[in-house]
Amino acid sequence: MTNARRITIAVAAALGALALLALPSVAAAKDRNHDRIPDRWEKRHRLSLEVNQARRDQDRDGLRNRAEFLAGDNPRQADSDGDGVPDSEENAGTIQSFDAGSGKLVISLFGGETLSGLVTAETEIKCERELADEDSVAMRHGEGEQGDDNDGNDEEGANCASADLVAGAVVEEAELELEHGVATFEEVELAG
Repeated sequence: MTNARRITIAVAAALGALALLALPSVAAAKDRNHDRIPDRWEKRHRLSLEVNQARRDQDRDGLRNRAEFLAGDNPRQADSDGDGVPDSEENAGTIQSFDAGSGKLVISLFGGETLSGLVTAETEIKCERELADEDSVAMRHGEGEQGDDNDGNDEEGANCASADLVAGAVVEEAELELEHGVATFEEVELAG
């Protein structure tokens, strides 16, 4: 093998090694401040890409920025959906697991903790669902139950079943009662 060919192979190998080393920095560029919040989301909400934003709470609603990101809220508005309830009192977390046999529901809270309790026959499970156009028309004409949305496009608080308690579903609110050492959910409200 000639010296020129050896040098070409060595240069190619060195460039390949440099390219492999550069790949992690390209992936990390999507979260330059390593706060587990994507740069794109931080830019959209005018948050610093230099300083860790995860534990900050610019809108002082009691929900830190990482939790706002996970909930799909706006970290610059204390009440992202404008319903009069601060973000920290909504979007509790996501369902981590539900065992229908035992009734045990585990919710991963957006603040980082978990909450678990039993779902019983008395547990009220609510969902927000968008209705089809014909359902909306029927509701405007008094032919069905209407949620508190004036145009009838949402059916707030529609009854759901325990089959809707699937991993990853967003829990807006949950009421847990502790009685005789047993935690039982009185109500679980899922996002639509």
